[in-house]
Amino acid sequence: MIIQCDFDGTITRNNSSVLLREKFARGDWHRIETEFLQGLLTVEQSNILQYTFIKEPKEKLQQFVCQHVEVRPGFLEFVSYCQQNAIQFVIVSSGLDFYIDAVLAHIGITDLEMYCGRAVFGNDGVSVYYTSPEGIKINEGFKYQYLNCLKKRGSPVIYIGDGLSDFQAAREASYVFATGHLLELLRAESVPCSRFIDFHDLARQLQRLPCLMSELDDVYDVSPSPQ
Repeated sequence: MIIQCDFDGTITRNNSSVLLREKFARGDWHRIETEFLQGLLTVEQSNILQYTFIKEPKEKLQQFVCQHVEVRPGFLEFVSYCQQNAIQFVIVSSGLDFYIDAVLAHIGITDLEMYCGRAVFGNDGVSVYYTSPEGIKINEGFKYQYLNCLKKRGSPVIYIGDGLSDFQAAREASYVFATGHLLELLRAESVPCSRFIDFHDLARQLQRLPCLMSELDDVYDVSPSPQ
């Protein structure tokens, strides 16, 4: 089994990227965020545009995030559970490396497989870019492309997420644990999923997942897509 897990709003209760923009952005980032939520921009495009409004040094931003981030309860124990049970746990986030790395180090985790946006700090703000599993720069479909890449490993991919940027990938996973807006989107399309509260809750649900998927098999196709 492979778990593809989002970061902001999923591993954390709050959204580090939004916290940074609210505190440090010097420009109309709200307009860009609205265009993303309306489907006029991809999450990758919106982050690329919004982070040009932030001019602060990396260390200051990292310190701020670590002081204000709220990690969802049970995360450390959940990672340990996955490692002990040979479950591949992979973070795939449209968030950025500089603050995700800082948060994980802050809570004592440094060795997880992770794919996310990359940030380059300069005088003109923070430059953001995303690359596909093949190393090609992309402006859309980041999480979806990594889902397809993980599927090629030959195991079911379980998706954990919370928001609009997770929707495309989550619909194609073997099963989804969702919270927040993602849960609403999936239920609106009758996509098989379960709500989660924290990672203690997720560990309990994960233990009964084979039974749940077996129960759903007569109604939904939740098996991995053929390659």
